[in-house]
Amino acid sequence: MSQISIIGSGRSATFLIEYLYKYCRSNQLVLKVYDRDLQFAQQALPKIDDSVFEMMDVSNQSLLEQVVAKSNLVVSMLPAFMHPVIAELCIQHSVHLATASYVSDMLIQNSEIIKSKGLIFLNEMGLDPGIDHMSTMKILDDIRSKGGKITGFKSFTGGLVADEDDGDNPWKYKFSWNPRNVVLAAQGAPALFLEDGKTKIASYLNIFSNAESIHVDGYGDLDAYPNRDSLKYQNLYHLTHLNNMLRGTFRKPGFCKSWHVFVALGMTDDSLVIDLGNDCKLADWMRMYLPGDSDLKSDFETYVNKDAAIIKNFDWLGFFSDSKLPLSKGTSAQILEELLKSKWVLQAEDKDLVVMQHNIDFELNGQSSTIHSNLVLKGETNVRTAMAKTVGLPLAIGCKLIVENKIQSRGVLIPVSKEIYEPVLEELEGYGIVFNEHLI
Repeated sequence: MSQISIIGSGRSATFLIEYLYKYCRSNQLVLKVYDRDLQFAQQALPKIDDSVFEMMDVSNQSLLEQVVAKSNLVVSMLPAFMHPVIAELCIQHSVHLATASYVSDMLIQNSEIIKSKGLIFLNEMGLDPGIDHMSTMKILDDIRSKGGKITGFKSFTGGLVADEDDGDNPWKYKFSWNPRNVVLAAQGAPALFLEDGKTKIASYLNIFSNAESIHVDGYGDLDAYPNRDSLKYQNLYHLTHLNNMLRGTFRKPGFCKSWHVFVALGMTDDSLVIDLGNDCKLADWMRMYLPGDSDLKSDFETYVNKDAAIIKNFDWLGFFSDSKLPLSKGTSAQILEELLKSKWVLQAEDKDLVVMQHNIDFELNGQSSTIHSNLVLKGETNVRTAMAKTVGLPLAIGCKLIVENKIQSRGVLIPVSKEIYEPVLEELEGYGIVFNEHLI
């Protein structure tokens, strides 16, 4: 009997597991979910038989290989840096692979081998990357089929918290996905994008201070900053001769201005491990980064030019208090992550929010127009989140397409072809994941 194996059962996997459990039961397939800590998944999915879940530490190479070898399809929900280990075993044992992560260099290097074996390694099947590709290509292909020419493309995505659940948190942000990715956002290579036909570069030190305000129909205004290399998507989406090309990230208004202070002070650095001792206070830690040697809060107010919103945000986090640091040893980024994890908690009654927008400029029949396409999706609970839904469901539907041999292409794939994006988007609509479009 065919087996689908999910490796990793974190917060983004709940809808994935639920969908594939129902699918496998209806089609006489075996589903197994492997993780070294299954507590969250089992509590979040009480209706799923305990026999589906099996404890496994992925560092146990022998056991991991046994799992892959007896599978027909492996779904990796592990952190992206661990995918190559799974991929190597899938190649060795001729097993299909699906992930929600970006295509890795390892997969690119092995793409011909994967294709020659008749395998499907389907990647970028989550929200961003994933739904962003699919919803974009649907619009672009439709415009092109009518003879139109694309002249500009901007796309933004944000994993946020519903406005009614902001509470007293002036940052208006809570974690609905990997906190480490939030803390390290925009680090690495500078962001590249096109603006009025010219290539622009936004360095990490400036990217948050130059966030722009974007209006989203059905929601309101949000801050947006460029995300990584937007120019590489020109080839992926078959876009040439553009005036504007930018992919970015949404945050609530005011967030980016305050986050820039962390970046400018060096509090998001992940390279130097520091040992602060067990009695270090938040105020002591802030003093290490902040210029001046008088009253801490006065020095901070001077540093941020007495910006009341920024001062309020940092005061709310406790940076001027004698509260003890949650982590005494680690990089600045790791210490900041631990602090924020204790402050930006999605409570049991809270709902998260996913917002995505595409703005596509085009020319058709001698006229210039713009399509605004907006997705605004609110989570159900702090477990059945919009993030888990938009990451897990596209990936699950992609798995179904693989099992049912509905994808004819082979090799390393992402969902930019009609044979993938059309059935996935159609099914997602039944789950309320619907884009509202209008033409201006």
